[in-house]
Amino acid sequence: MFILVIVVYAIIGFYEMFPMIKNKQKKELILYGITFGTAFILSMLLSLGVEIPSPADPIEAVINYVIGK
Repeated sequence: MFILVIVVYAIIGFYEMFPMIKNKQKKELILYGITFGTAFILSMLLSLGVEIPSPADPIEAVINYVIGK
């Protein structure tokens, strides 16, 4: 599973990033790289069996704080 995740992300990364590099879309490439890297790290952790906590509880706490509940 570990190798499969790496191969799939490499294929998707090359397919998506080369047009941005060719068209000199620097800002889009940086944003895409950060998002892509975060997704890759999370996928690798999941494939290694690391339990990742759900972000639902902190998001709910922030929303309740903002709306005043």
